[in-house]
Amino acid sequence: MGMTFGGAGLALNSFLSPDAFYIYPAGDVIVGAEPVLDLTGRIEVARGDIGPRTAVIVVIGQSLSVNEVPTVYVPTNTNIDQLNIFDGKLYRAKDPLLGINVSGGAVTDLRGTWMLRMADKLIADGHFDRVILVPMAVGNTRADQWANAASAPFLFNKINVVALRLRDAGLPCTAIMWGQGESDTSAGTSQASYTASLSKIIAEFNHAIPACPILVAQESYYYGATSAAILAAQASVVNGTTVFAGENVDSIGSGGRYDNTHLNETGADQRATLAVAALMAALAS
Repeated sequence: MGMTFGGAGLALNSFLSPDAFYIYPAGDVIVGAEPVLDLTGRIEVARGDIGPRTAVIVVIGQSLSVNEVPTVYVPTNTNIDQLNIFDGKLYRAKDPLLGINVSGGAVTDLRGTWMLRMADKLIADGHFDRVILVPMAVGNTRADQWANAASAPFLFNKINVVALRLRDAGLPCTAIMWGQGESDTSAGTSQASYTASLSKIIAEFNHAIPACPILVAQESYYYGATSAAILAAQASVVNGTTVFAGENVDSIGSGGRYDNTHLNETGADQRATLAVAALMAALAS
């Protein structure tokens, strides 16, 4: 499967009002959800030529997909950028990534991500020459919150904001990676409820960013416990044509987690390796 260029698809979101880019402050509802927005030391980069050797990857989910790894990761490759969904600009990617919160610490803490490791591996393994990350995850969130456009923190609305940011930056979408489930394991969410929420989220991405492959990670591990209901729900939305199985995060045991939930450096590297394999399998379909 080749890259999908936005064009007519993203034109569905032809909002002209600045309000279309509004992102509700999730920190007003979820403790510790304030995003990293400080641009000190950040390097803005040009869009440049975007071709099949550039991957643009949207990452959505909860705390494992925010700045949560205890230390920052410095990539070997320099052609890794990120789109800041709060200002629509491209920056050289570095941990902590912009636009997502810091899990397990203050928003000013220097924490890392598995996503930068994945981007580094995608280039090092020869799959792409440049990777642009589009992080949009929010820690400590349930699937039903991401599917809810009617009540705070209105996470569902972020899907269209991200689509608009991609459109206005002239960026295609290579893949959307969903990584979430821990909060639903904790909440005891049923398979039916989780499936309904995730199906609504996928449908909105299909509307806002048509034809961009969606990968759904197997992710439910919460302080050593997993949820058969959440894993079954995640598997049920995979169709092998537009929605694909993502990385099996639950395969990362306690040795890869600093508190038996969140990833340490070893776990982040393991997830990055798993994510590269899942992504390339999906793109080859």
